[in-house]
This record gives sequence, C-alpha cells and structure tokens, in this order.
Amino acid sequence: MKNLLSAFFIFFVISIICTGQINYPFSDTKNNRDIQAYWYNIPQDSVTFENGDKLIFQSALHIYGKTPEDDFQLQVEVFLKNGKKVFEKIFEIKKTVKPYFMEFNNGYFKLRHAVEYLKENPDKIIVTIKSSKEERRKEIKCRYYKLSGKITDFKGKPVKAFIGVCPDSFLSEQLGKWSDSQGNYEIFLPERTYNALIVETAGKGMTDLEAWAWHTIVDSDQVMNFKIGNGEVYNLNVWVNNGGGNSYFISFRPMVLGRVFPPKNYVLSINGKNFNVSELVPPLNSEDLKIKINGKKAEIISIQKYFETGFLTRPIGLLSYLIQVSRKGFDTLGKQTVVVEYEKEIEINGKKVKVNSMGCFQFYLNYEGLSKYF
Repeated sequence: MKNLLSAFFIFFVISIICTGQINYPFSDTKNNRDIQAYWYNIPQDSVTFENGDKLIFQSALHIYGKTPEDDFQLQVEVFLKNGKKVFEKIFEIKKTVKPYFMEFNNGYFKLRHAVEYLKENPDKIIVTIKSSKEERRKEIKCRYYKLSGKITDFKGKPVKAFIGVCPDSFLSEQLGKWSDSQGNYEIFLPERTYNALIVETAGKGMTDLEAWAWHTIVDSDQVMNFKIGNGEVYNLNVWVNNGGGNSYFISFRPMVLGRVFPPKNYVLSINGKNFNVSELVPPLNSEDLKIKINGKKAEIISIQKYFETGFLTRPIGLLSYLIQVSRKGFDTLGKQTVVVEYEKEIEINGKKVKVNSMGCFQFYLNYEGLSKYF
C-alpha cells in the first residue's frame, strides 16, 4: 500500500508539472484554456554585432487566445504580489485591419506588446476578451523560474555572450540578456515550454556561431551551461525508440562557419527528385560526438547520414545525422536533458583547425512525464 501511495503521489506531482508546460495553442476553450499571457521581464539592453547588425532587448507582453468571430476588445491588467496594478491597456481589434502587433493562425491570435521593465516580476495577469457575442475573462497566475549557468568556448575559456529567448519560433523576438565578462548568466523566465534559447556573441557569423537549447521546458530553476564554437547543432530533436530497442533517437543538422569549412555542394537524386545538396560540415563519426543525458555520458550505438530536404527558390538538401544511443542505466522518470556536442579536427589549405558546437534538447518521456517503460 505504501508503494502504491508513493507511485500515485509521483504521478500526481508530475501531472501538475506537465500541465504547466503543455504547448500552446490548446485544442479547446474549456475553462478558457485557450487564453494565456506571459510577461517577459527583460532589462533594456542591446547588442551591436561585428557585421553591423543591431538587436534591442526589451520587456514584452505576449497574449494568446481564440479569435472571436467579429471585432473584439482585448483588456489586460497586470498586478504585483502586493495587489498594486502596474499595467492596464485596452486593445481594439478590427477584423478588417490586421494590426502589426498581432498575428492570426488557425483561429487563434498572438499579441506582442513592448512594456516597461519591472523591478519585481508580476504576480498575475487578467485578460478580458469582449465582442458583440461573448465576454470571457481569465486570471493568469505568473510563475517564474531562474535559468543560470556559464558560457565558455571549447577550451573552457569564459565567453561574454547573451541568451536570446525564442518562445514560439527560432526568432528571439528582442528578448535577451547578457552574461558577464566571465560568461556567467542569470535570467528569470515565465513558466512554459520554449521553442528555443539561443546563445550568441557579438561576433556571431564572423568568428563563431550560436549554441542552441531546443524545446526548453522552464518549469523549475535549472542550470544550463553552454559552449560557443564555430558551428551549430541545428534543428535538434530527441525521441524514444518506442517499441524497438532500449534507445533514444537523436536527429540534428550540423553547420560550420563557411570561412572555416567551405560548403560541399552537389546535386543528389532522392526518390526520383533532384536536390541541390549542401554539406555544411565535414563528415562526422561517433568519435567526433559526445552525447550526455542528464549530465551522464551515453553510449552511441550508431550514427547515420540523411538529408533534410525542402524547397526555397529551388529544391535543397542539407546533410543531417540520425544518432541512436542506449538508454540503459538512465532514469525514465521526469524531465530529460540531452546535450549533443561535436568536435573534429580537419585540415583546410594545409592548416589544422577544429570545428565544434553544442546543443541541447529537453522533453518528458512520452510527453506526459511518467514513462511506460520504467
């Protein structure tokens, strides 16, 4: 009985955690589940890249909801823990005019609005949606968690860089914060699942590229350390070999600065279609890779090449890798953090150079928090 109660308690707690990190948009409006709001409390700052581009960091309010059938009014009120109202605004939305600060997708809207930085994170946000046919109101409890860590290069030298926040796409949306000169960073973020976090320096694209944290689940304070290199671990995804061997599949597309490794371009026929392929990294083998799951090194079973294909102005193919690693000896309960690193020494024009990067990916087993396989 004691073990049964313990198992129920674990399941109950994890279910609560996972409810907090379910991705938007929701599939229905029951209990106003479609209405969500996040206040990103970001101190104003900026970065000027070595290539001349500039990015401004600022606080922002993002609101989501199901779009009413006709014109509607969106009222937002934001309060601190002591009850003080620190923000109030009414947005008048006309269906015949698409506001620049809103986007609409499959019957849902997302509103972006720049706001002032608060010395204290807000405690609650009240959103009211009014139209000629309905009025709906939701009080949203704000929950914030600290993300912190250290940023270095692949030799362990501290790197001054910034963390860019990408809630719904791979774009940072002007949400970001610098580390100090020793690479130490700290940022408080609203509870949710983020499409990505991006770690960049002012030399991005000139001397180095980005480190990425894909599908980052912010539902607790956590430490995430990053390494900046001359490459990227792009489009990283991890999933369980469900019904096969006791392993994880890891898929990613590596990239390296073109001035370090000139791309190898050729035409390849796949299923009777010709694709213009770009190999943006030298060939990677298992000895070039290091995979860690929750801080513990994983055994690489195999590494296979494939091509990520699509259409821009012409059919393209990009060299990608599918890695299979053993799950033996790893916990199957709770959040999984998978870190992928690659480092390889190559010779270009008679000179030896190293290409390297890292990325990470987070998920709950079976996307519910409690695995069927423990």
